[in-house]
Amino acid sequence: MTRQDPPITKAPYSQARERELSERELEIIGLVAEGLTNQEIATSLTISKRTVDNHVSNMFTKTGAKNRVALLNWAMDHGKVCRDGFNCCALDGGQTPDHPA
Repeated sequence: MTRQDPPITKAPYSQARERELSERELEIIGLVAEGLTNQEIATSLTISKRTVDNHVSNMFTKTGAKNRVALLNWAMDHGKVCRDGFNCCALDGGQTPDHPA
């Protein structure tokens, strides 16, 4: 009889153990939220596309996200990005046009 290890499964991003994103990763996630491609982000930040690719990959690992949409959902859920006035109160100390502090 052979011993079998249990299968390895990944938790969805909402259940992933959150790790802190670096300042550069937060900057990049903001640019992803603006709709920029990795090449456009690289040009904007004067870094290589491969460096951006690595940052995005690291953010996927840290958040458990499997794609850019899931990454942005995670970022909005955790107050890391603000989109069109939605979820801004987590970023600016509670002040939004609809919810002044």
